[in-house]
Amino acid sequence: MHYGLVSPECQLTNYIDIPVASPRLPHDMAFTENYAILNDLPLYWDVDSLKEGHFSNRFHRNEPSRFAVVPRKGKTEDIRWFEADPTFVLHWTNAYEEGAEIVLEGVFQHNPTARGVTRALGNMKGFETLDMNVLEARAHRWRFNLQTGECREESLSDTCSEFPMINGRHAGRKHRYSYNARCAQGLFAFDGLIKHDLQSGNETLVEMPKGVFVSETVMAPRDGSTGEDDGYLITFTTDLNNNCSECLVLDAGAPNKEPIARIKLPERIASGTHSTWAPLADL
Repeated sequence: MHYGLVSPECQLTNYIDIPVASPRLPHDMAFTENYAILNDLPLYWDVDSLKEGHFSNRFHRNEPSRFAVVPRKGKTEDIRWFEADPTFVLHWTNAYEEGAEIVLEGVFQHNPTARGVTRALGNMKGFETLDMNVLEARAHRWRFNLQTGECREESLSDTCSEFPMINGRHAGRKHRYSYNARCAQGLFAFDGLIKHDLQSGNETLVEMPKGVFVSETVMAPRDGSTGEDDGYLITFTTDLNNNCSECLVLDAGAPNKEPIARIKLPERIASGTHSTWAPLADL
């Protein structure tokens, strides 16, 4: 596994090796103002299967999750390794520095191989393993102490959610709010938006009508914004009832109010679309 740093001019300025025992499956990574955090999680490719020419992953429940913390312009020998409970994480919410600790937040899967689920047949074969309610995906926090080497972790919610997003101006810095997609039952789809207040623990749910699903929801700060949630939530909907999609714009400060705007798309799109936001002045 390797870590690279790219400058604002799109030049590769740092590229180092992150030593792991065999091919891994990192889907995402995180960063703070001064560090990058990479993961070596115990769900990874089966080496014998790779030798036979096919791909099969396996969850090693007796192995820890490992996190490589490295200065953003550091070298391989600068890596600090931390161990935590075994899991698999698709998406990280954010990371930031707090005193001697690095705080990492993401979505912890309590059952990453869908153990115990009834296996589907026919055209739906395999889809049962993509239901995040089966995988038991929950918001989670890790704390890595750079002085003692200790790792502490805690669950942040009992709600099954994925696609955590924040106000991008807080990327790598401490944040208060995350905007997550609530996981629908029986599908890899998302039937509502959750504004999660990490300070109070409160969750505000914006539930979609039955048969309507949302995508990853980006937060667009308002011009001249004065607060972390002063801005707009933008998502794409997939309406299976009416075979259409919309771009839905909500008030990030009060997302359960009536939408600010609904923009009809030319055709229906798939649920689960990734998203990002940057003001035109930054492009």
